This record gives sequence, structure tokens and C-alpha cells, in this order.
Amino acid sequence: MTELILFGSLALMVFINIPIAIALGLASIFTLLYTGDPLGVVPSMMQATVQKFTLLTIPLFILAGALMDCGGISKRLINLANCFFGGIKGGMGFVAVIAAMFFAAISGSGTATVAAIGSILIPAMMKEGYDGGFSAGLSAISGSLGTVIPPSITFIIYGMITGESIGDLFFAGIVPGVLFGFILCVYTYFISKKKGWGGNGKMASGKEIWAAFVDALWGLFSPIIVLGGIYSGLLTPTESAAVAVIYSFLVGVFVYKEINLKNFWQSLFATGKTTGIILLIIMNAGIFSWVLTEQGIASRLTEFALSLTQDKIVMLLIINIVFLCAGCVMDNTSALFILVPIIMPIAKALDINMIHLGVILVLNLSIGQVTPPVGPNLYVAADIAKIKFESIMKGVTPLLLVSLVALLLVTFIPSLSLCLL
Repeated sequence: MTELILFGSLALMVFINIPIAIALGLASIFTLLYTGDPLGVVPSMMQATVQKFTLLTIPLFILAGALMDCGGISKRLINLANCFFGGIKGGMGFVAVIAAMFFAAISGSGTATVAAIGSILIPAMMKEGYDGGFSAGLSAISGSLGTVIPPSITFIIYGMITGESIGDLFFAGIVPGVLFGFILCVYTYFISKKKGWGGNGKMASGKEIWAAFVDALWGLFSPIIVLGGIYSGLLTPTESAAVAVIYSFLVGVFVYKEINLKNFWQSLFATGKTTGIILLIIMNAGIFSWVLTEQGIASRLTEFALSLTQDKIVMLLIINIVFLCAGCVMDNTSALFILVPIIMPIAKALDINMIHLGVILVLNLSIGQVTPPVGPNLYVAADIAKIKFESIMKGVTPLLLVSLVALLLVTFIPSLSLCLL
């Protein structure tokens, strides 16, 4: 009965459009009222959930990404990629994917990547003759690489829930993230060649490429500094995020000289707003996760799942379907806090590597960022392109099908995730 109270009340509140963060907290309270447990545990558990040093990484990476955007780093990375690929069929699409991968290695946020890269490249692609729906869809799904390619806020939250090393999770996300981007580029090339999109045949000269490289050099150093500090063991993820903020600020103010008082305060405001939303979700999701475990719901669901099948391949397929569906209706943080406590004991019982599982789950949730009705990346990209939601869905649907190829490869070839560990 507790399962019915917890999940039923949550589903009802989501259905009547109560924000997921509030719904998680209220569903937990309703369950505690039903079981007769004291409600005093709610504020203490919410506080305990967010009172973790690891979470400081989230606002720092968000701020670093915002400063790199307003500081001019993103547009210089785009210009460099355009020098290499802009003259071939689908070249501007390649630029959208590659620039998103670079920015993802800085910001840690999928939506931030879409806003930073898409605001420049979507209009540019449409100007070159690309379909508006495809341009917006490609930018939206490329932005979701920010969830997979480290540093990733979603990996940080997964590591916090499971206790797995965030550094190892970052390592594990590199190859799957690059594979995801490569598959998007392959599809972009063939569809662009078929439709005759982009590519005037004029390749940049060696002098232009060198000039663009020198101009973007400070931006290229960003992921090296951020990820190099973590992988070398010199910096923790939190310390690396702090270094990224300082580096972004110094480059934007003293090198590119594009950060001023106005856009600096805008970056701080945007960071505070995004962080506040994430922490509100984490607090309420934390008490929900605690209720799941404390009331024995997670263990009962685990026993039920294992009674259905103990085949690892079948279970991985089920996990993929569950997380793909979850990504359609809730944000990444809520999905992790709700489902990971249930899935983690199942995975351990079937000897599924928890780092590999983390990559699978995060890749699923990255696809969820471009699936309605939630799909935040879609709304950002459609707004930039000034097109109807129906148009962007038409453009992104084949890209979603292609992304499932990457998901299946990562799911059933664990070495893609674990080869760098």
C-alpha cells in the first residue's frame, strides 16, 4: 500500500502539472503520514541531502560555462571548427556537434550548451539553406552531449547517490560522448548530401586556420585544465570547477576583454537561478529516495524485478526503456533520485558494473533532454530558431533514432565506457 501512496500521489501531482520538485516532497510527506512516521525527519533529511561538499561543483561548473559564453570563448571555438569543416556538405552541422562537444567539456550542462552554441549556429545553418527543424533539432541533441561528456552535472549527482568515484565516471563518459557525437556527424553528412545543405566547397586557407587556432587557443586550454586537473589527481572535481571559474573570468576580462560588469552580473544571476532550481529538486528528491529505502519499497521492487528475469541483457534493455520513458516526463536529477535506489541493488545482484551503469543511465537521460513533453533542449532550440514545436520535432526525430544506436552500443559493449579506467 505504501508503494501505491508514494507513486500514485506523485503521478497524480505530475498529471495536474505540479512542479516535479514539489511533487516529490509532497508524495514523501503523504507516505509518511500514512505510515505514521514523524514528519520531523523531512527537514533534516532535506538538509542532509544538500549538505555535501560535492554539490559545490554544480554552481561552479554552471558559472564557468556562463563566463566562457559571455567571455567570447564559445564563438571562437565555433569559428575554429568552421574553418575545418564549413566548406563541405553538412559542414556547419559538424561544427554544431563539435562545438557542442568542446563547450560540454567546460559547462557540464546540456541546456547551457544549447543556449551558448545554438544561438550562434542555428541562424547560421538556416542562412546556409539547412532546414529550420533540422538545424534546431541538431543543436538540441548536440547540446545533450553536455550531459555525457565530462565534466557532467548528471554524473556528479549519480556519483553522489551511488558513492562511485566522480573522477572515474568522468573518465567513463569520454568515449561514449565522442561516439555519440561521431554518429550524429555521420548522419548529418549523409542527410546534408542528400538534401544539398551547406558546403560551398571553399575550404579555409592554412593562414585562416592558423589565425582561428591562435584566437581560440585560450578556449582550447579550458577543457585541458578542467579535466587534466581531475585526471592527473592534482585537483578534485570541486577544485577543478573553481579553477575553471577563475580561468574563465581571467580570459574573458584580460585576454578577450568581452566580460564587463553587466554580463558578469547576468552570469551570476543565471547561475544562482539554475543552482536554486537544481538544489530544490535535490532536496525534495532526497527525502523521496530516503522514503523509498526506509519503507522497504526499493527492496520489494528489486525482488519483483529479479523475479521477472535474471538475464543481464534483458535487464539492461528494461533499464534503458525505463530511463528513456523517465526522461520524457522528468528532469535528470529527479529521475536519478527516484530510480537509482531501485536499480542499484538489481544491478549489483546481476554483477553489472556501476560505472558502466552510470554511463548508460546518463546517456538515456541525455536523450531525454530532447524528448517531449519535458525535453528542455527542444524548447530552447525552437525559441532560438523561431519555429513551431512541430517543426523541431520533425527535424529531431531521425536524430533520436540515430542516437539509440549509440545507446545500444554503449549498453552492450561495456569496454566503450571502461576502457580508460
